[in-house]
Amino acid sequence: MQNSFLKNLSFVIFMALCFPLSLAGQQNKSPLTRADSLFQQKRYTQSFELYRSIFEHHQYTPAMLLKMAYIEEGLNRIAYSAYYLNLYYLATQDAAAQVKLDELSQKYRLEGYETAETDRLFMLYRQYEATVTLALIALILFLFTFMSVQRLRYQKRAHTTWGLLIVVSLLFLAHLNFGAEQAKAIITKNNTYIMTGPSAGASVIAVVRDGHRVNIKGKKDVWVKVEWGDAIGYIKETHVLPITL
Repeated sequence: MQNSFLKNLSFVIFMALCFPLSLAGQQNKSPLTRADSLFQQKRYTQSFELYRSIFEHHQYTPAMLLKMAYIEEGLNRIAYSAYYLNLYYLATQDAAAQVKLDELSQKYRLEGYETAETDRLFMLYRQYEATVTLALIALILFLFTFMSVQRLRYQKRAHTTWGLLIVVSLLFLAHLNFGAEQAKAIITKNNTYIMTGPSAGASVIAVVRDGHRVNIKGKKDVWVKVEWGDAIGYIKETHVLPITL
């Protein structure tokens, strides 16, 4: 009797110890791991919700972006599929993504997907934009510090350093403006109005479907300034998603 009681007690203690460990193991799985598992089970809607939550926290992997594009295309949300494909290409420079974007643009007659060599160079530039920014800031600080030390310690003007500082500062300003000038976005709403000015009372250039890609030229209030063909127009910012990581 006593042996039976001890065996039962031992079993209860064992289960009490194992169950929390098992539960903790499930809870410790990362959201990305759970999302990937759901995707493999073809539970696409559930996996997409997790992927989107991860992305909204400014985290991603290239594979995740590709899966999000796949799911969106399956749901016939072509604009968002193109958006995530653009982000995937921005992160990887994978030529296959560009081929897929070309296919989508031809199938759905979308504008803005013609890819010149300059576009490829710009995509590469955007991939390392943050690194270039930090490098230029570090160089400016170094030159400024060096110039200050020369003047305080040796009582002489560092004309060469001053000249380099001006050049690097101008490069930094050009770098910032270039990034803003060349940004692209996807139109995400059907029947989007492209206006001649940043006002609902302006003339209409075109009424377009979702999925088109446009170059962003600036912003004013709730309006985004874009290129549309040979014209410059304005779209409400709620109707576009900038392509940026």
